[in-house]
Amino acid sequence: MKIYTLGTSHGATEHERSCSVNLLEVGGAYYLFDCGGDAESKIKNLGIEPNSVRAIFISHMHADHAASLPGMAKRYALHYNKTEAHADVFLPEPEAIPTLMSWLEAMHFEKGHSRFEFFELKPVSPGVVYEDENVRVSAIPTRHMQGGKFPSYAYTVEGEGKLFLYTGDLAPDFSDYPSVVYEKDFDAILSELVHFDVEKNLPDIKRSRTKKLIFTHLGPRKIPLIEAAKGEFPYPVYIANDGDSFDI
Repeated sequence: MKIYTLGTSHGATEHERSCSVNLLEVGGAYYLFDCGGDAESKIKNLGIEPNSVRAIFISHMHADHAASLPGMAKRYALHYNKTEAHADVFLPEPEAIPTLMSWLEAMHFEKGHSRFEFFELKPVSPGVVYEDENVRVSAIPTRHMQGGKFPSYAYTVEGEGKLFLYTGDLAPDFSDYPSVVYEKDFDAILSELVHFDVEKNLPDIKRSRTKKLIFTHLGPRKIPLIEAAKGEFPYPVYIANDGDSFDI
């Protein structure tokens, strides 16, 4: 199992950092967690065909996490999709499904055309949302969107005997940091950093049962704070950059 952090910026693009794109490789298959920056070109630049992604999991419906979905959809169009590859695309708000369909239609992805069979939009609900021969993906509700007024999710992935957590974006006080990290032994956690307060949140995060913690969704002011606090964590801590990869 390997995670590629292809977009590591906060809510806006920074120099050499684009918005959230995280590609997980398990058993030779690929799974995408958030699709904010130019996911299509980021994946292609790895030498991976974008339409080889089996499933896409969106943590919440902010542009920096979902805006490049139409570009990914194009890769499943008939003239690009020579192998009839298929992707299940999980959106946290059911209302987003017809909206995205309308936008694709506005770009002349004709409704009812067989290309839609290959890019299938589905709503997220708590619990197991996806399972194949490689992975089992579960969604955990968070409260990033106005205290939970709109749905947002963290995701756990089980595969190859490994356990991985992607937090997505959390509440401003990090109070919804998933409690499962205190209950199970994780091989890696990919955590957002924008809402992490080193002074307030460090004691709780240190209790995470994980072999490594990788920070992404980075604001420039937070990076030096984490670098200075690395020695306080009981496990290795990494600051991700666009294009990094980490074995899990």
